[in-house]
Amino acid sequence: MTELRRMRDNLQSLKGAFSDLNEADSNALYDNNISVNLEEIQDTPSMKRSFRVSWGPNGTYVYRSKKNLRPIYTSYIARTTPLRIAKASQRDIVRFRKVLIVSEDDVNIKERISKSLELIFEHSTFGQEDDTPYVIPASLSFMDFISVFDTKTIDEHENLTWKLCHALWDDLQIPSEHYDSMSLDKVTRDCRKARISKWFQITNELKMPDHLKLSGYSNDDTDLIFAHLTSKQISKAVLIAIKNREFHLASLISQLYGNDYVKECMKQQIDHWKDTQIDKLISLNHLKLYELLSGNVFATTKGLDWRTTISMQMWYGCRLDDSFDEALNIYDEARTDSEEISNPFVWYNHVNGNDHWKYLDTNKQTFDLHYHLMKLSTDPTHSLEEALHPRTNHVAPLDYRITWLLHYMIARILNIRDFIDNEVMVDQISLKFIFELETLGIWQWAVFIAMFINDPNVRKFMLCELLNRYVHQIPKEKAESFQNFAIKKMQLKEEWLFGSQEMFSKYKEIPGRKRKFGY
Repeated sequence: MTELRRMRDNLQSLKGAFSDLNEADSNALYDNNISVNLEEIQDTPSMKRSFRVSWGPNGTYVYRSKKNLRPIYTSYIARTTPLRIAKASQRDIVRFRKVLIVSEDDVNIKERISKSLELIFEHSTFGQEDDTPYVIPASLSFMDFISVFDTKTIDEHENLTWKLCHALWDDLQIPSEHYDSMSLDKVTRDCRKARISKWFQITNELKMPDHLKLSGYSNDDTDLIFAHLTSKQISKAVLIAIKNREFHLASLISQLYGNDYVKECMKQQIDHWKDTQIDKLISLNHLKLYELLSGNVFATTKGLDWRTTISMQMWYGCRLDDSFDEALNIYDEARTDSEEISNPFVWYNHVNGNDHWKYLDTNKQTFDLHYHLMKLSTDPTHSLEEALHPRTNHVAPLDYRITWLLHYMIARILNIRDFIDNEVMVDQISLKFIFELETLGIWQWAVFIAMFINDPNVRKFMLCELLNRYVHQIPKEKAESFQNFAIKKMQLKEEWLFGSQEMFSKYKEIPGRKRKFGY
């Protein structure tokens, strides 16, 4: 009893070091609440005088519970008898929780991971380096990822992410023999701009219901005209103006895109109205349209989404020959000078949902992944580390799937950009993705990702570690086919598989029996 009291006192002294976890009850990061009594721990001689709070398998975390917290008992630990647990006092327990990788409502995470990694696996080949297998990168495009996913598997934001990457970086397939070098550069720039413009149209059309709903509160159809212009639906805007018998306005709107002469004339007209104070006699909705016709886009985009603002600047504010880079740079300068222009904050700032990790960004200043991708394509100094942080894409900070996939495409396949601390940072992301896959229970894909680790020693260690942890879980009827596949296709070492089987046999205190591999 004296030793048990001493252990309890030591456990209480941990309160200062782990108060943040205890006070928050760790509800934001962990689930699957499980408890075990300290009397079980004190049976082990090595644990009589110490207790270390630490990680367990599959993302399980063990820590001291709150004082007087009523435990919730489950059959998590097979060697712990429920009767002995029931006799424990309320404060003599430790708690087990499992890391929350994604929101509990996300039921498609495993399917998304499997589909994306299957695509890479099918196009990959395997080689040997220092007697350790590794993956030779596949030749893929972002269009391949678009074709793999459907809208039921991925959310709207991720769907737009792959389409944006396709617009920014996928090959344009322009027949170069028809152009000289100067003409080819111009054609390439125009075709790239056309792809990006199409992406903005698709994105803005998703906001159209909100714009059309707002237009229903106005006394005329000018808001409806403006709503169509946000998606570059110029012909529909012209038809509405004609329907309202505003023929002069319809004529001007038809020349809105790419006509610099009309913009200059409209600008002079507005200046004249302001000098003579005639602008006070014109409705605000009509003035907004005239400002847009003059190229003064930012005077009309208050309250609009940042994507809509950039796209309207590209369509109606810039000259026809200007590249997308010019529109993005003008937007960046404008948003820093005016609070009325929307900043490119992450999409989930405006969604009412369960953000378990909102404490990571209490000021809600994280920029959206789409904005970072645009900057990566236009600014060679933009940070890839900042762009690929998980929170730029979704709420879950431990979901590294998109981070790993985008780095694979941007750095390994297309060679566009890489991290400053290249190999170290890349390996860290791979290890975090492996942890995610283990926690989700799809360890086979964790073995595949481990083969992308740059450091051969770390790669070998992780591969052996994963086999030691999980190879015994393979059903007997599938063991032989897995071993053939692992040795022949993935080039894993036969002795690694033997060693993992023997290690598990020793752990189970059963004489080791080597399985005969038929390959």
